[in-house]
Amino acid sequence: MNRTIARHGAGALVAWVVFVAQTPVIYAGLLVYASSTTGDLGGPLAGPVLCASLACLGVALVPLLFVPAGWIGEIASRSGRLSVKLLVAFAVAAVLAMLYVAGIAVLTDKPTVAGTLLACGGGAAAVLGPTAAYVLIAHRRLKTGSVQRSTSSTPPRR
Repeated sequence: MNRTIARHGAGALVAWVVFVAQTPVIYAGLLVYASSTTGDLGGPLAGPVLCASLACLGVALVPLLFVPAGWIGEIASRSGRLSVKLLVAFAVAAVLAMLYVAGIAVLTDKPTVAGTLLACGGGAAAVLGPTAAYVLIAHRRLKTGSVQRSTSSTPPRR
């Protein structure tokens, strides 16, 4: 039980770090968009505020999105195949992200269909990297733990 908690905890931490590490890419995309339109480029604190915002959002998304997606991927593939775990976790994470984004869009004043669909696609794309990191770390720690257990149960050679 402790090993399961440890590997999922390590996966959750890595997923949060990867989610926050996407900040420069998102910020660069926003700068390109602002410069291509006649929008304001923002102030000198735009990057750090975006990073802090994504760090807070990542703290909320780890238990609400990355951990359930990883667990469902692990349960769906009891055979231990990494490719199946990744595909199932990607699908679950994308659906959860789109549901969260669509729910937030409905709660806002006047959501448009095109804007909501674009936001849902962006939300689904933004969670693929952290989901992959979570599943890979949890899977590798599982494989490492099973190898250590199998080698420690054999008697030493003389």
